[in-house]
Amino acid sequence: MNIPSRSTAVRRRRTLAHVVLRDLAETGHTTVPPWWEDEIAREFGGLDGFLAELSRQWWTAYAVHLDALIELGAGDPGQAWADVTEQLPYLRLVLDAYAGEPALAEAERRHCDVLRWTARREARHAA
Repeated sequence: MNIPSRSTAVRRRRTLAHVVLRDLAETGHTTVPPWWEDEIAREFGGLDGFLAELSRQWWTAYAVHLDALIELGAGDPGQAWADVTEQLPYLRLVLDAYAGEPALAEAERRHCDVLRWTARREARHAA
């Protein structure tokens, strides 16, 4: 039995998400067209899993950019959002198109909870 490693599965999912997003950008769709449904179902278990992956990619990019702004002394969450939207416009468009989906709302709620929890933590001072 050949079971792929977790990192292999993550890379495969990330690659498929990028390919689908590129296709959506090229075709002008903001929702997944029927020709991707079977492959998304095989890889992600359906649209919910795919949207959770897109959400994870968005929040990861946002957190990294916000952290960079904070390091530069300009930690404006609104600016970070605008910058990442400019860098990943189609990712944001697709997420916005599915804003009412429960799976996406749950994934985004979890990411927001992590950001809120992180923001409440006291700063650690270097020794």
